[in-house]
Amino acid sequence: MAKKEALFASLEKAYETAREKESEELHNALIEVIHEQKASVYNTLFVLDIIRFELMTAKYKEIMGVVKLTDKPPIKKTEEKEK
Repeated sequence: MAKKEALFASLEKAYETAREKESEELHNALIEVIHEQKASVYNTLFVLDIIRFELMTAKYKEIMGVVKLTDKPPIKKTEEKEK
């Protein structure tokens, strides 16, 4: 029984370490994009909320069997404004 507990503990630690690393990489990538865009705080939060909603909706639909979540989430196309 002790071996099972030790195995579960090591698997949990490996999972947490991998999750923390992935979170850190995603955080840094998003910070780079936000910094490059020089977006306002309000627009940044608004867009992040939209992304959260879209991803949660896609995951819900996947769970409910409506659609299959692909590796690539939906990307909104915006036309460039004339300067």
